[in-house]
Amino acid sequence: MTFTVQLADKYIQIQSITPELFDFFQDYVVGGRNPDFSISWTKEEVESEQTLCETTFSFSYLETLVALRKIADCLPSEGRLLLHGASISYENKGYLFTAPSGTGKSTHIRLWHKHLGKKVEIVNGDKPFVSLDGETPYIYGTPWAGKEGWQRNCRAPLSGICIVQRGETNSIRKIDASEALPILFKQIYLPKEAKSLDQTLALMDVLLKKIPVYLLQCDISEEAVKCSFETLTGLPYRP
Repeated sequence: MTFTVQLADKYIQIQSITPELFDFFQDYVVGGRNPDFSISWTKEEVESEQTLCETTFSFSYLETLVALRKIADCLPSEGRLLLHGASISYENKGYLFTAPSGTGKSTHIRLWHKHLGKKVEIVNGDKPFVSLDGETPYIYGTPWAGKEGWQRNCRAPLSGICIVQRGETNSIRKIDASEALPILFKQIYLPKEAKSLDQTLALMDVLLKKIPVYLLQCDISEEAVKCSFETLTGLPYRP
């Protein structure tokens, strides 16, 4: 089955094996567009994806992982990166919260939504794309949305990255590239092919020059929301 999707303002032609993949991409499918690039794979590539997983998954789910890997391998040449994190928008500005799985970034986003209401909109809950080929970096929703299923086919100007750490008190500070890079390096998709890897590293340099990065240590209180909100947005906290 062949269809075209729009992801991160790029048109990608996909040749799938299972019809379930079309359903997976349903919010991103477009028609009548010439693709920027095309991807396909074999049954053997999908089956080999299982060797990278600790849990046994269905063939159709494994195909979504192969599709992500194939797209992510092509993104750097298009000025785009795949990052691991949960992203939101507030008054049309995007913010990415990143941390190792289980650290609390999704919990922190829930707290933003709880205390700040409908002005907080989900972009993506797990694997957003970021464009860095224009004057304004953007963060994009993708269908790879984590266990919460948080995703929208949208984009927002990326205005800040927040690295989340658990803490007994709430504090946030801006960090420089030398401190941010080792942490973010673990949260970015790194292609195996040398040219794509070099392009990824160059884009990371652009990202760190354009986007402020903050280190947040927090609990699960409203004070944690106030702490991150005021620093990231520069606005007074008014729930």
